[in-house]
Amino acid sequence: MTAAPTTTAAPTTTAAPTTTAAPTTTAPAGPLGEVEILVAPDEGFLTSVPSSGLWTMNVAGANWAGPPVYVLICTATDLVILTRTGTSTCDLSNLKVGMPADGAFSLSFDLRIPEDGLCIAAGDQGQVEAGGACISVEIAD
Repeated sequence: MTAAPTTTAAPTTTAAPTTTAAPTTTAPAGPLGEVEILVAPDEGFLTSVPSSGLWTMNVAGANWAGPPVYVLICTATDLVILTRTGTSTCDLSNLKVGMPADGAFSLSFDLRIPEDGLCIAAGDQGQVEAGGACISVEIAD
């Protein structure tokens, strides 16, 4: 009697290599930079930022008759719209208050600038004195 032939086990296969997820990108933790803005009665100020996102606004007020001066964030995107609409495009629940001494005041706050830009309105309570500043986002080439 001869021994039954031995069989070998089928070769084992290894699992397909695993892939790692693509690295995620995160937005900077803080503001992208600072924007210097001037607000004065009967004047309009224009500036721009290189990209939308969170920026620190350094607002300087000049030539105001007296306190308080209310500073409002508005959805208007240019001075023509801001002048025509007044405070109707502004967020009245998020106002900042400047207290001029000798006509000047300064405020600093962080603000998210959208792709379309926005405007900041300033004025006294009776809207006798009013001014504005608009911030646009530069268009990349």
